[in-house]
Amino acid sequence: MVKGWRKIIDPKVAAWFGILTPVLALLSISISIALSPWFSWTNNALSDLGVSSVALIFNAGLIMSGIFASFFSISLAILNRKNSIRFVGSITLFLSSLSLIGVGFFSESFGLVHFYFSVAFFTLLIISLIIFGVHFTLNMSTRLLGAFTLLFGIISLIFWIIWAITHSSGVAIPEIINTVLASSWIVMLSIKMYKEK
Repeated sequence: MVKGWRKIIDPKVAAWFGILTPVLALLSISISIALSPWFSWTNNALSDLGVSSVALIFNAGLIMSGIFASFFSISLAILNRKNSIRFVGSITLFLSSLSLIGVGFFSESFGLVHFYFSVAFFTLLIISLIIFGVHFTLNMSTRLLGAFTLLFGIISLIFWIIWAITHSSGVAIPEIINTVLASSWIVMLSIKMYKEK
C-alpha cells in the first residue's frame, strides 16, 4: 500500500496526473454540454449539468479530475516543502482539488453544500495561481512561467469581478475561463515537474 502510494506521488507519475487532470475535466464538460442542447453559456452554471441527464458524465469527470489533481498537488507540495511560498501554493492547490471533488460529489441538489464547495474551488484555485505567479516571477529562471501564471490568475479574477458587478444570470462563462486558464497552467507546471525530475 505504502509502496503504491509512493509510486503515485513520484514526480514523474504525478506530472502525468497533472496533465490528465485538465484533459479529463474539459472532456467531461465538453461531452456534457454537447449532449445538453438546453445549456446556455449566459443563463446557466456549469454545475447545472450535474443535475441533468448527463449528471454521471459531468460529476464523475469532476471527481476524477479532483482526485488526479490531489495526487499532483501532494507531489508538488513534497517537492516544494523547503520553499515556504511554493509549499503554501501547493497546499492551496491541494485544497482546491479536494473542493473540486466536493463539487462533483455534492451536486446542486445538495443546495448550499454544493455552493460552498464551488466557491472554495474557484477561490483557492485563483489564490494558488497568484501565489505561484508571484514567486515564479521573482525568480529569473521561471520568470516566463511566473508571468503566465500571474496573468492567468488576474484574468480569472477580473472575469469573476465583472460577473459579480453585472449580476449575470449565468456563471458558466467565468467558470470556463477560470477552468481553461488554470488547466493551461497545470499542464505547463506538470511538464516542468516531469522535466526536472
